[in-house]
Amino acid sequence: MKEIDDYIESHIEAEHPYLHALWRATYLHLNYPRMASGHLQGELLRMLVQMAKPHTVLEVGTFTGYAALSMASALDDDAHLYTVEVYDEQEDFTRPWIDGSPWADKVTFIIGDIMELLKGAELPEMFDFVFIDANKRYYIEYYEALLPRVSPGGFILADNTLWDGHVVETDRRASDLKAHGIMDFNNHIANDTRVEKVILPLRDGLTIIRKK
Repeated sequence: MKEIDDYIESHIEAEHPYLHALWRATYLHLNYPRMASGHLQGELLRMLVQMAKPHTVLEVGTFTGYAALSMASALDDDAHLYTVEVYDEQEDFTRPWIDGSPWADKVTFIIGDIMELLKGAELPEMFDFVFIDANKRYYIEYYEALLPRVSPGGFILADNTLWDGHVVETDRRASDLKAHGIMDFNNHIANDTRVEKVILPLRDGLTIIRKK
């Protein structure tokens, strides 16, 4: 309900003016602006990073950079965030917003395929905090590639894990490959004894995973 959303946003930490400007620009200039994290989720990500105090953060799926900048705003001085976007057409919009932000020195923005980048030297060997918000069909592949590179006690967050509620509609498997991917990912995580996990019904679902 919009009234509830408005109520929540009026009773949490105020949105940073730079992030608010980015949010407005996203809705003015891009298709599918709903893909941006926005105030509530951005504030949750910022606070989780503030609590976890990671040294190295990875985001898979940058879009406009709202989530990346929200997390970067909570990093300690010696910490750094790497954010990877596969669609090169997104760069013209996103890079100026990242480079012009108050947290630009804490963020490295890379255009490329995360699965290929993990084979090279462009990314660090280990991460303390990972946020996955990319192609839903490949969530399991991302997860399995990244879990060995997450520090013990570190976190992986996965976005959109309720997929507008379609995860409970088993007939979606045949017609919606993204829903299929999310359903399989949720089942995979639920049965993975290497981690602890919880799904928050925030926006489109956010799964918090802690490596044991």
